[in-house]
This record gives sequence, structure tokens and C-alpha cells, in this order.
Amino acid sequence: METTVSSKGQVVLPAAARQRLRLSQGERLAVELRDGGVFLRPIGAARAFRVVVHTRSGLPVMKPVARGGRKVTAAEIARLNAELG
Repeated sequence: METTVSSKGQVVLPAAARQRLRLSQGERLAVELRDGGVFLRPIGAARAFRVVVHTRSGLPVMKPVARGGRKVTAAEIARLNAELG
């Protein structure tokens, strides 16, 4: 994938990258400088990623990690709403 830096220093992430990382408009990214390159990482506890090596290019790629945990039931949501309400 490739992109271009605009005159304002803006970079557009290709659609394939946004979809793969499940990024949407307005999400914040952390910017890290690593070994002469730029590493972008979504900010927030909602996402967890691990770095893997791409099979064809050999470059590091961020891969989303499935989150574990149980789902909240409708009854639990109703109870919490009643407590807050």
C-alpha cells in the first residue's frame, strides 16, 4: 500500500488499511517514530493488536487480537440503567 503526504502534512490511510484495523472517522492514532519509519497505532483500550510478519513482504503488520470476555445481557443493562436513572 502507498499514500502521499499533502502540503499540510496530512496522510490518507488506504481504505484496505482502515477496514483491516476497523478504523472509522474521528478515531485517534498514536504516532511513533521507529527505525527511520512511522508507526501508527489506534489509541484506546477498545482495540488490541499484535505485530506479525507479513508472509509475502516480510514487513511487520498489525493484526487485531480478538477480545475475550463475556457479553452483557439485556437484564444487566436494564438493572444498571435503573441504578443510574
